[in-house]
Amino acid sequence: MIIFLSELQKEHLDILHKQSLQVLVDFCKLTIDYLNNGVNSEKCTVAAEKLGLPLTYIQNLIQALAYLILEGCKHNLSDTDFKSSLALAGFSNEHQQVLLKLYITKKDELSSALNILQQKDPSYQDLTWRFEVQMASRRCNHMIKPMITLNLVVTIPKNFGQNVDYKYKDDKKNSLTSVQINSSIQNAKTASQCQRLINHFLLQCDLPNLIHLTNKLEQALKESKSQHVRKVQRAL
Repeated sequence: MIIFLSELQKEHLDILHKQSLQVLVDFCKLTIDYLNNGVNSEKCTVAAEKLGLPLTYIQNLIQALAYLILEGCKHNLSDTDFKSSLALAGFSNEHQQVLLKLYITKKDELSSALNILQQKDPSYQDLTWRFEVQMASRRCNHMIKPMITLNLVVTIPKNFGQNVDYKYKDDKKNSLTSVQINSSIQNAKTASQCQRLINHFLLQCDLPNLIHLTNKLEQALKESKSQHVRKVQRAL
């Protein structure tokens, strides 16, 4: 898969094509800081003064670079595909090597954060159980009725998954193009550590239903390891 950028995004990134490798490295650092902490106006202003460019150009450049890196992580691009995407974006071989190194270094961290931000379904946390036996009732003094009570604990992430719309603004054409970038990586780290809702589900079933449930889960687990499912997972 190759990342195809719009002409406006390519125009924003074109500023880097004319700069040295050190300037590119500095913008890589600014992009990571932007993903971790959001927009830093002070650092962007300093970069704009050094390059003699308007502040809006610098912000658009950082957002375009962040979009390129995040799209690569989102689609789990291989090193070869990501490098090909950089070539299509107009980067030289030397610049490609710098950006590829950034991508390889931050890929795992950003992919994990994106996964947390996009996660909406409950996740398994714990399961406790208690075995109970009813020995008698008002109508029957002698009976054995076994039951199993389950406490299923799942966690649900708080609402960190919504997208934030960042606008690319072109001063010359005065046009806006919306680019979807998820909430900051710092929010994702917070969500993974302490911002998860814990829910308890109390379930009760008899032995035949428990055996049936166990068999179905074992069947699903076995199916998940099949070659067909693995092909589907790779495709997704």
